[in-house]
Amino acid sequence: MPREIRADYTVQMLFPLSIEDFVPHDHPAWFICELVDCLDLDELGFRQRISEDGRPNYASDLLLKVWLFGYMERIRSSRRLEKA
Repeated sequence: MPREIRADYTVQMLFPLSIEDFVPHDHPAWFICELVDCLDLDELGFRQRISEDGRPNYASDLLLKVWLFGYMERIRSSRRLEKA
């Protein structure tokens, strides 16, 4: 019987799915994540869009985390912020 290369469908991913494996624990993003998670965004006036039309919206806490990270790192461009 010849040796064949077969696909192994039991392997889920080549890399781990945890972001903790990619971002060091002393990175400022962890501080921002903990800070925003402690805030009550409803009390601060953040609203959620409730609509079934179009694409799903991003969560308010996620957008706030990205905005604060950009502000902290002095990134004003949305493309540079996406790259960071």
